[in-house]
Amino acid sequence: MDLMPRSSTRRPSARPSRRRPLTLLVAAFAVASLALTGCASGGSGDGSGSAASADSAAADARVALEALSPASGSLTGGAEVTVAGSGFAGDSPVASVRFGTETAPAFTVVDDRTLTVVTPASVDYAVGAVPVTVALEDGSEVVLDGGFGYEVQTPVDSQLNYAFTYWKDYNLAEWGQFPDNDCGNFVNQAMLARGWVQDENWYSEYATTGDYSYSWIRGNEMDAYYASRPDTTRLELTQRDQVKLGDVVMFDWDPQNDNGVDHTMIVSKVTPNLDGTIAIKLVGHTVDAQYRDLDTAITVENPGGTAHFWSIA
Repeated sequence: MDLMPRSSTRRPSARPSRRRPLTLLVAAFAVASLALTGCASGGSGDGSGSAASADSAAADARVALEALSPASGSLTGGAEVTVAGSGFAGDSPVASVRFGTETAPAFTVVDDRTLTVVTPASVDYAVGAVPVTVALEDGSEVVLDGGFGYEVQTPVDSQLNYAFTYWKDYNLAEWGQFPDNDCGNFVNQAMLARGWVQDENWYSEYATTGDYSYSWIRGNEMDAYYASRPDTTRLELTQRDQVKLGDVVMFDWDPQNDNGVDHTMIVSKVTPNLDGTIAIKLVGHTVDAQYRDLDTAITVENPGGTAHFWSIA
């Protein structure tokens, strides 16, 4: 069981929406070019390689991607970008837009030369350029290589990029590792990456002098420190619809014992389900995880457990 240290006294992170396009504009030159080149390809004898190449060529013949504006954005996504190109209002509608491997949560075909797209989060909140792919309903696709660059632009970007860098490969040189349970140490490191500043009530020099505040590592004291800050708001499980990326969860595995916080993690993913419920995933140490499921943690793994959140402004 992943238990935070406790004192005997309580001392001071759906299918895309879209508008269907209108008419297909066929590029005569591209069609003629395909006719001249025939079916020659390096595909397998069963024709699967040829079919994939044909789909790509078909999309290229009808749809072109030129540029995105802006061409870079936050690791956590959620920004609207404009895709310039041609052929978006064809007779095979745009089915989806992907940034790397991640599908955009929403897009709109504005006209034949313009798409607006809401960016998804980057994979594991990593920095870097990714291809942008527009897929048509007939299965064909067109790709703009390196079309969008993910950057650290916000405090939450910094927090989650740090968390996903060190969730498994601990930052021992700077922070060390607390024996048996490192969850508070990890969450608080990520809060520093987000922009919080250590003070006399909340600090760690464990890797150098061995000194630290109880609010850095002990569950109840850490909970009390978060409650004392002006930029945090406590949310209960019933308020999970208000939880957002980068918020902090405090677990109590055995509330019947009235002994307080056992474990802490950072919200790494919030997903509205089709049935109206909200799935929350978590990144953290002790049980090292990038996307630990909140509900599984308090039911299957720790039956009868409960949790609350600290929403970070």
